[in-house]
Amino acid sequence: MSCAREARKLANFISSLENFQTYHVAEKFCYDHIGALFTDIVLQAGVNYAHVVKPRVHRILIKYPEAHTVKRFKEVIDRDGLENIIYWKHNTKIERIHRLIEFSLENKLNSCADLKLYLFKSENQQNLLKLNGVGPKTLDYLLKLLNFDTVAVDRHIYSFVEMADIQTEGYHPTKRIVEFAADFLQVSRSSIDYSIWRFMSNKEPEVKAANNQLSFDF
Repeated sequence: MSCAREARKLANFISSLENFQTYHVAEKFCYDHIGALFTDIVLQAGVNYAHVVKPRVHRILIKYPEAHTVKRFKEVIDRDGLENIIYWKHNTKIERIHRLIEFSLENKLNSCADLKLYLFKSENQQNLLKLNGVGPKTLDYLLKLLNFDTVAVDRHIYSFVEMADIQTEGYHPTKRIVEFAADFLQVSRSSIDYSIWRFMSNKEPEVKAANNQLSFDF
């Protein structure tokens, strides 16, 4: 498989879609609040973002503005309990947030700016990937929220690439194809990531409606 050829094919596919809109992501920190950032990156996997993650992140920003650093977030957790702060009871994701806090303290990272500076080095990214529960997609998603120009491959991107009749071989090849397609289209990689997410999110209700109609017909 030629990555450049498949990326050009994807770029042409995007250009052919009449209802595909490119959203240009602003160059700024998406977060300057560690509590909200850690909650977002841990909870987002495998759930509906709008209904599950967004309201919890918003609640933390409003109710716990003081939890903007790792140390202050830990103080709030020690006082109120993490499960009460994020309205989450399952231990797996609770433990992942605790591990992120421990990792940050061990590496003297206290703010979003500290974390961003730390992640500029690829060896530090590899260190973060050693944490249980942090995979390539979570890392790339974190990088996006810290304004790195990257693509976090999720189910929407896999489905979109499949729509373009492109066969991929896993996370990193898919990521390279989408990123190179963004280069061909002369838009940022974060912008193409978000644009595909918006396109596929808007498409889901149409697919569900079609399936419901099929069920009704039969």
